[in-house]
Amino acid sequence: RNPRQVQGFVEDAAGCKVATVFGKWDESIYYVKGDATKKIKDPHSSGDARLLWKRIKSTPNLTRYNLTSFAITLNELAPGLEEKLPPTDSRLRPDQRCLENGEYEKANTEKLRLEKRQRMSRKLQEDGWKPRWFERQGDNGPYIYKGGYWEARERGNWDGCANIFGEFREDCIAVEES
Repeated sequence: RNPRQVQGFVEDAAGCKVATVFGKWDESIYYVKGDATKKIKDPHSSGDARLLWKRIKSTPNLTRYNLTSFAITLNELAPGLEEKLPPTDSRLRPDQRCLENGEYEKANTEKLRLEKRQRMSRKLQEDGWKPRWFERQGDNGPYIYKGGYWEARERGNWDGCANIFGEFREDCIAVEES
């Protein structure tokens, strides 16, 4: 098996497999209707396979971070979008924004601050981390969306959603060193 190969499926509400997704994560991804996990080895051998995504070859004038045009757009904050995002959205990371702006020293300082904050947050979580919009099915099953994200986004109400990138005052929290 090729380590770059990926395979998955889409289930309907009853848990029946309605589509199979497969391909190479760095080349192309296809899908076929139904459960084809055992049948499909090569997308070109099946007339039913439909292309979902194909890698665009790098252009000779890449950015300084060697990112494709698509990758560059992933962090864009279009006007009006920031108000709809939860405070946990990675597009709001201050270290990332500084790096994109060429502020390397400030980016590193921000990254170190965020890492320290994350370590402190982990110490404060007695019961461990629990996903907000997903529930695990059984002890080792997949996580299933339980709703709430799109409704919160529509209202712009992120109450109870931690501002993980904001300032964090250590002197306000008593943490025992282990």
